[in-house]
Amino acid sequence: MNWFDLWVILIAYLLGSIPSSYIVAKLNGRQDIRDEGDGKISAAAVYRRVGLLSFLMVVSLDIGKVALAVLIAQWAGVPPEIVLLAGICAVAGHQWSIFIKFQGGLGATAIGGALITVITIPTLIGAAVAGVLMWKTRKSTYSFVVGILIIVIILFAMQWSEVVPPPLFLVFPPPPLLVAYPAILLTMMALKGLKVKCRPGSALKTK
Repeated sequence: MNWFDLWVILIAYLLGSIPSSYIVAKLNGRQDIRDEGDGKISAAAVYRRVGLLSFLMVVSLDIGKVALAVLIAQWAGVPPEIVLLAGICAVAGHQWSIFIKFQGGLGATAIGGALITVITIPTLIGAAVAGVLMWKTRKSTYSFVVGILIIVIILFAMQWSEVVPPPLFLVFPPPPLLVAYPAILLTMMALKGLKVKCRPGSALKTK
C-alpha cells in the first residue's frame, strides 16, 4: 500500500461519513434525529420522523455516496484489494461519521452501495429476495441478512464453477475476496448493532 492508496481510502471514508440522514432530516423536517431512541441515525429514523419522500432521498444518497467511493477507487486504478477496502472504509464512515461525532446508522443502505458496484448481478438478486421478504415479514434486518446470504451463496457457486461475476465497471477482485466481501460488510453491521444495543441509556425510549 502506498500514499496514493491511502488517499483513496481516506476519500472513501470521508464520502461515507457524509451524514445523509441527518442532513435530509434537518433540511426537510427541521428534525434532529441524533436523539433517536434506537440510537441509529438512519434512513429508518428519517422515515419515522419526516416521511416517505425524505426516506427515499436518504436511501438514494446513502447508496450513491458509497458507490461513488468505490467507483473513484476503480477509476483511480488502485489494486482490486484497495477497491474493496475503499468500500469497507466508506461503510465504516457511514456507521461512524466524523462529521457527527462518530455516530451513524447500521449501514444496510451503505453496504448496498458497496456491493452494487463490485458484484452487481448477485447484489441485485439478493436485493430482490430481501425486498420480497421485507414486504412479507416487515422485518428489515432479517430480510437484509437473508439477502446477503443469497449473495454469498451465488458467489460460492460462481467460484466453484469458475465464473467471475461482472462488476459494474472494470476491476475484477480475486474470487476468494469476492466471497468474503459481503460477509465482512455484514459483520461490520452486526458490530455496529451490538454497539448500539450496549450504549448507555439504550433501554430508554423516546416518543
